[in-house]
Amino acid sequence: MRGLIRNSLKDPRGFRHRLIKGIFVELKRFSSPNIRNIEASEIVGIDKAIVSGGVTREAVGPQYDALLLAALCQVLACKTVFEIGTYHGETAWLLARNKQDARIYTLDLPDIAAASRVKLELTDQDYFRSWNRGVRFSGTPEQDRITQLYGDSAKFDFSPYRGSIDLVFIDASHSYSYVKSDTTAAFEMISERGTIVWDDYTYYPGIFAYLNELAPQLDRSIVHILGTRLATYSRSALTIYDRK
Repeated sequence: MRGLIRNSLKDPRGFRHRLIKGIFVELKRFSSPNIRNIEASEIVGIDKAIVSGGVTREAVGPQYDALLLAALCQVLACKTVFEIGTYHGETAWLLARNKQDARIYTLDLPDIAAASRVKLELTDQDYFRSWNRGVRFSGTPEQDRITQLYGDSAKFDFSPYRGSIDLVFIDASHSYSYVKSDTTAAFEMISERGTIVWDDYTYYPGIFAYLNELAPQLDRSIVHILGTRLATYSRSALTIYDRK
């Protein structure tokens, strides 16, 4: 307790921010009757995954989320991945680096001007002040296995990928309207053993609201991986309980 008090006095604003944020996340999680919560350790085979490059095993933050996503890609033996929302390309690069027999497709708008012509509601306007989409994998050995696609995901033609994608990662605009549209596209794309992962489930109200609305309509559970912002639906058995 002395350490807690001492550290909170050193950074009272930061302490309050993290405390309130943590309480808010837990309140959302416990008020979500339709989403099942699991520990990362419950995912079958996750302990055998080996991931390197810009990640951490400390169970907090985006780097840990990236580690789990790359580990899932290995555990599920994904050969094809479709990412909606490239940004700098960190995730596409990480997946390509750690699953060297996988083809990664990643979709984003073609330029800053396109942000003013999108069909649905955009979030995160700061992401459209400069344009360096895919800079992380540009010029790397992994680039040959990453296909950069351009377009508004609400108007993009996903039909060439129908039923052929093992993992769809949704991390574009976080509004309710875009998450709904991107999720519809994801369900059309995933293979018979395919998986969908949504980023920022516990952070953006649009994602939280839509996934809780969607979950009761599905044949399998949507699960939230505790300690992360990730939610996932899989046609494969993720945990030992799914195999019963």
